[in-house]
Amino acid sequence: MTKSNFVGEIMQTSFGIRFFKLLLLLAVALTFGPQQGWAQAGLATLSGTAMDQSGSVIPGVDVTATNTSTGVTYRSQSNSRGVYYIGALPPGSYKITAQKTGFKQWTRDLQLEVSQNPSIDFQMEVGSTTTVVEVTGAPPVLNTTGTQVSDVKDYQRINQLPLNGRTVGNLFQLTPGVEGDAGGARVNGMKVGSMGIQLDGVSERDRFGGGMVREQPDIGDIQEFSIDTSGSDAKYANPSTVILKTRSGTNQIHGEIFETHRNNTGGLLARVRQQAGDQPFPKDIRNEFGGNAGGPVYLPGLYNGKDKTFWFFSYEGFREVGRADNLPETSLGNVVPTEAMWNGDLSNAIDSSNGQQIVIYDPLTTDANGVRQPFKGNIIPPARISAFAKAMAAITQRPTNNNNPYTADNLTSVYPTFDTQTKITAKVDENFSAKDRLSVRWTRDTLSSTQAGGAFGNPISPTDGFGTRREDSSVTNVNVDYTRTISNSTLNQLILGVLRTPTSSGTLADFNNWAGQLGLPNPFGVTGWPTFCADDEFCWDADNRKDEHLTGYIVEDNFTWVKGKHTFEFGGGYHKNQDNVRELQQAQGSHSFDQPWTCQFDGVGNCVTDTGTGFAAMMLGLPDYLSNQYNRGYYYFRQGTYSWYVNDKWRVSPRLTLSLGVRWDKWTPYTEKQNRIVTAPLDSILTSFQVITPGNHDITTLPGIPPAVLQSWAGRGLSYSTAAAYGYPSNLFSSANNNFGPRAGAAFKINDKTVIRGGYGVFFWPMPLSQILQTSRTNPPLNLRFENTYLGPGPFGYPTNPNNPDFNYTLDSVPSADNFLPNATVDTNGIVQISPHAQSIFPYDGRNWKNDRVQNWNLTLERELPLRTTLRLSYIGNHGSDLDQRVALNSRMPVLTYVETTGTTPPNNRDLLRPNPQWNLGNGYASTNGISNSNSVQVQLEHKYHNGVVFQWYYVYGHGLSTTDVGGFTSGNLGLNSSGGGSLIPENSVILGQPSLTPDQLRKLAYFNMTTIPVQHYGWNGLVDLPFGKGKKFLGGSGGALNQLVGGWQVAFIGNWYSGFWQSVNTGLVSTRSPRLSSDQRLKMNYAGDQQELWFAGNLALSQASNVEGGMSALTNLVPVDVGQRAVRPFGPDCSKTVPGTIDPNRFDGKIGVILPNQTCYSASTGDFYNPSARGSILGPSAFSMDSSIFKNFSIKERAKVRFTADFFNVFNHPTNNNPNSSTGLIDLSTQANQPRLIQFSLHVLF
Repeated sequence: MTKSNFVGEIMQTSFGIRFFKLLLLLAVALTFGPQQGWAQAGLATLSGTAMDQSGSVIPGVDVTATNTSTGVTYRSQSNSRGVYYIGALPPGSYKITAQKTGFKQWTRDLQLEVSQNPSIDFQMEVGSTTTVVEVTGAPPVLNTTGTQVSDVKDYQRINQLPLNGRTVGNLFQLTPGVEGDAGGARVNGMKVGSMGIQLDGVSERDRFGGGMVREQPDIGDIQEFSIDTSGSDAKYANPSTVILKTRSGTNQIHGEIFETHRNNTGGLLARVRQQAGDQPFPKDIRNEFGGNAGGPVYLPGLYNGKDKTFWFFSYEGFREVGRADNLPETSLGNVVPTEAMWNGDLSNAIDSSNGQQIVIYDPLTTDANGVRQPFKGNIIPPARISAFAKAMAAITQRPTNNNNPYTADNLTSVYPTFDTQTKITAKVDENFSAKDRLSVRWTRDTLSSTQAGGAFGNPISPTDGFGTRREDSSVTNVNVDYTRTISNSTLNQLILGVLRTPTSSGTLADFNNWAGQLGLPNPFGVTGWPTFCADDEFCWDADNRKDEHLTGYIVEDNFTWVKGKHTFEFGGGYHKNQDNVRELQQAQGSHSFDQPWTCQFDGVGNCVTDTGTGFAAMMLGLPDYLSNQYNRGYYYFRQGTYSWYVNDKWRVSPRLTLSLGVRWDKWTPYTEKQNRIVTAPLDSILTSFQVITPGNHDITTLPGIPPAVLQSWAGRGLSYSTAAAYGYPSNLFSSANNNFGPRAGAAFKINDKTVIRGGYGVFFWPMPLSQILQTSRTNPPLNLRFENTYLGPGPFGYPTNPNNPDFNYTLDSVPSADNFLPNATVDTNGIVQISPHAQSIFPYDGRNWKNDRVQNWNLTLERELPLRTTLRLSYIGNHGSDLDQRVALNSRMPVLTYVETTGTTPPNNRDLLRPNPQWNLGNGYASTNGISNSNSVQVQLEHKYHNGVVFQWYYVYGHGLSTTDVGGFTSGNLGLNSSGGGSLIPENSVILGQPSLTPDQLRKLAYFNMTTIPVQHYGWNGLVDLPFGKGKKFLGGSGGALNQLVGGWQVAFIGNWYSGFWQSVNTGLVSTRSPRLSSDQRLKMNYAGDQQELWFAGNLALSQASNVEGGMSALTNLVPVDVGQRAVRPFGPDCSKTVPGTIDPNRFDGKIGVILPNQTCYSASTGDFYNPSARGSILGPSAFSMDSSIFKNFSIKERAKVRFTADFFNVFNHPTNNNPNSSTGLIDLSTQANQPRLIQFSLHVLF
């Protein structure tokens, strides 16, 4: 987007004009005029009070902070209250100096961390300024003025902790309260999307998925990062924020070159549970390589940038070759046709249920009565084999064993995977003067990932074919940061940034016209693989092509003014999101070949048992279903964000600091650039079949919608209206103007080594776009499947003869030439006869749309211990409201309720049991009335680097409940009885007994333990210099070769122990009592041929159990033989099989029998009503992991060294159990959830 377009979009409203003028006022007037929004860019601040030896304040003291690496000096002067303030300090080592005539000069060294705001008070002695009083000793490790709960990772740990992949997001989970990877992190029980992520002040959050962008910064680029998990002040929009600070050059050229190699072959592969016999575990060969360097800009004879201009550059390459194994019982497509089958010999066609041969009939022999003659010997003559079948034979993998594919797996295939990634960062820092500084950074990260088969099928060659997988993505992040020191008490920072993240995923077939090559219909002229199956055994599949082009623009200004004991912070900004998203769903075709063309007609309307196969029809080139789907194409999402904040950090006394502020955020309404977005008005959805478009836009005027699509839907009865006509918000979504978030915090220094702090705040953030776009993209009429079904002359596939409801043209007719490929077509110009059944739609209640909101609070006690160690005790709580939530509407009356209340059987068309039979809201509708609550207690022991040791240990006990907790980058779809990520809020009509619960009572039915955060979590990490070699505790006198041998050793480690995650019993079953078992009740046994452990008393087939620990009686005490007495069982009892008109009290088969007035028994299905069984009530198995690294450093002269590293992931090769099966309660001990031990080696040259 050009600058003019960007500004133009901002100024579309009068509000935007006012806002933009004010923003320019700050950026221009104030830039030649402070901020502590410095933290947003990862910069630190320094403040304190100058005092004499009596404790009286001293005004007019000159205070400087000189960066010892760059030589850049930052200046300030204490005010009338003795308070000084220096802002916008890059993390690093500083020499702090204070001087004033009549006093001795005061100085000390200080290490500043990212976003750190230490308060350094000092007492000056009367004397000459030529006399220097140097404060020695360790710098402070206790934050005595901050109100936030924060965690900082320094450069050493970022670069030396054992990481399985050089991405900084892998380190986020080492912060207490952070669970999940960076792409879907949850902090202290808050849902995905609540974490803000900033790289030098520019967002790194993926607007579509809610987490960090898919391709993350290289660890070599990051100087430090901090994560505020609670208590953030008004500078921050999110309740938790990651602040990443990139490295900069210094006065000396420093850098590194590295190579990391991993190869799990050659004896380095550890044993894994599921590795049976000689079956190899997937191969993994990885290389990571690159380097970085930084220094002063120096152009001989032209320019010397020492102490002024600095550069930094980094490059990293990633290459990985793996292997995707298609092993039996582990992935799709473990059967393929045999060579004989491709040659027309189908004598192996067997019905696996009874062992009978399936006879193949010739459709060309069909007589007037629909009777056909079989192919002799079940062999199709070579002349009859279609060109389509020959083409498929040429590209499909052949069997790897002699099994019959109709009865057993006959393929074990291995396909290579390739991942290629490149990361580049370039940065320049310019210090124009002591008052003006500019930093410009450009970062680009590209990834290409492919799998050459086995993902959706089994091709012979990976070349642009079916069954493959691909993802191509990139991230470009640009930052411009201009800082001006206006006076000793005022500073200003202006940040401009762009984040662009295009991603495309699908298959390698996406760019090839396979439909044309195969002779299949392609009315939309698209590329890609058309999916199809021959029966259920043989499928040639592909993934939908998905494209996301996400762009975010940012302009922010932050101003700081120090007045007396107050540090006032003001700021504002504008973010513009341009997100273009599409998913091409089967436009290239979705087809099927089924048995009717080659079966024997039974004279009624079905195939004779064990006659005909879909593969035989495919060999003849006779599909029985062809379809191509119209898709809306790109969704051009647009949204802007305005924000203002003010914050006052008030140093009430040397012991007490208050932080008081308020923040306002406004997200403009969701907008689709071409207005191609529809919803059904909720006020009339129960009585009408209608959709509305934004504003006054008539749907027929919207671009890119074929007239046949609109006419087809209109023929189905769908009517069109507009938001204006319905009184809806113009954009179909309203926009909240009251997102005011107060923030209040306090820090009280009990003594020099103890501080207590606490804070409260209200925070807002927008929901991830995937939660609404993934499902609503198929809302009528913006999606339509054009079909050729060969189902006869009647509309919707129904015959004109009502006395022959099973009539099928493919059963009793001779196929015409137009029925064979490539003549068979799909017409997209005429009117499509759409099924009369209820149509799916995902509407949203945008009339009072709100942004996710959370109230967050904490109380923390922190104590400094000896040896630069701190102990921190925290209680953190939060309450979420206005969260994006799915709500059930227009639900179908449960069959059981209908039968019991009417005494009759339900209609064949079950949609007639809905209030409005036209609509099916299977995923509910989107609202913003979700809630969550979380409380946690955290203990942390942290040792800052001292005497060669740095470590962190923490413990978190947490309990979170929520109605909505779906992951990032997901559709967010939930069902009535979903048990993970929340569930639909049910209607009264789907609760047995049809109570009259209030909306709040209904919402509480979907409120249960979060299944994504553990109850307890211990974590530890650290880096230790081993005390051997020259100057060390042991062998300290070593020199020369001996020191090179015994010195320079380091070890690093990361460890975690989780108590387990909450999970639910299968909601297709009913819990009659709690099935939970204590540890001494859990039994090990052989079940279905595998060693398993009974984790909870589930519903299992006792006949499959043997070698039970404690004997069979121990098992039946927990899982009774009488199914009706089990803690978990299928629904029932059902109708008797032997005595008509009665209920068998011992028959529990998932249905409930009802005796009707005519004394017959009806078996009512049970999956359509709300299951009242407890959810999120089973605590899964614990998990332990430990990764470690060992380093050997060799010195090369004075300024260079070589570091050799060996990383061991899962160093003890400890298997982690999978969660128990949600039905049987059994954990399969023959498999494991984690990887076996992996080893990789690295070589770094540092200079």
